[in-house]
Amino acid sequence: MILIRHHNEGQLKPYFYFALEEYILKELLKDDENYFFTWEIHGVVIGKNQVIENEVNLDFLKQNKIDVYRRPTGGGCVYADHRNTMFSIITKKTNKQFTFKTYLSKIVDSMELLNIAIEFSGRNDLLFEGKKISGNAFLQNKYGMLMHGTFLYDCDLETMVRAISPSDEKLISKGIDSVRSRVTNLKPYLNGLTQDQLIKHFENTLTNQTYELSEEEITKIQLLAKKYESRDWIYKKQPLYTKVLKKRIAGGLFEVKLDLDDGIIKNIAIQGDFFDTRPLINFEKAFIDIPYDRIHIHDILEHHHIESYILDSKTEEFKILLFEGILGE
Repeated sequence: MILIRHHNEGQLKPYFYFALEEYILKELLKDDENYFFTWEIHGVVIGKNQVIENEVNLDFLKQNKIDVYRRPTGGGCVYADHRNTMFSIITKKTNKQFTFKTYLSKIVDSMELLNIAIEFSGRNDLLFEGKKISGNAFLQNKYGMLMHGTFLYDCDLETMVRAISPSDEKLISKGIDSVRSRVTNLKPYLNGLTQDQLIKHFENTLTNQTYELSEEEITKIQLLAKKYESRDWIYKKQPLYTKVLKKRIAGGLFEVKLDLDDGIIKNIAIQGDFFDTRPLINFEKAFIDIPYDRIHIHDILEHHHIESYILDSKTEEFKILLFEGILGE
């Protein structure tokens, strides 16, 4: 395989690497070539077809300034930090049906040279001593095939669980224990091998050539990256789904259910143990068919005060509750 060098290894945002993959597929790949590179990120990466709100603990991400990215491949949501090595393999399509094993076997063989026995599991995972250390995703198009994945070196597993789990603390606690029983980092088993040394081992054993990207090529890739960085890509059109916000604020325990279609509120139901003084339906109607963003929510609550409908409630606290569910702002 051919190792890609770009002089900023490990220092860039995920959208650069997604664009680099696209550039290799479209501009560099020839029939007899395979390309490989590693990368590091900090954030949550969701699959191409996933609804963000269903995959992450939104409050935790905001509090800890953890960004969300959308990759061009399918599959599930992953959390990664700089102690987790990502890798990409780009190759031409073959006449055979795609299987992850064809490409992951290269990783397995490389780790065998370190006396680490890795095994396949299911469709797209790698295990060490029965615990997951790598999950992978792929895409195919007319240019070729891309497979990329995670490789757990010393990732913060507790942050991983909190980032991609529901906000319920009891579920999080159980989730952390569950993940630790099913997922592991490889650092304790590598006899002192650093992450940089592990990456160098992959490069030495998996590749036999190096391709250095020119400054002109990097500029092209940075332009491609703007697509993956854009709100339209990350928060792209979503199917109709329901967001639930639940919190005790002035007036009682509130549970707000929002039916959203591509970011537009199609229905809202406000429930809880509060005491209403007027029919809430008139208040709820004000939110129908407006974008679910800070500007529009603020504007509605400037003209429709919840104090007029619910005893002891406060519009400002209700607004903060609605704001908690807004992504990307």
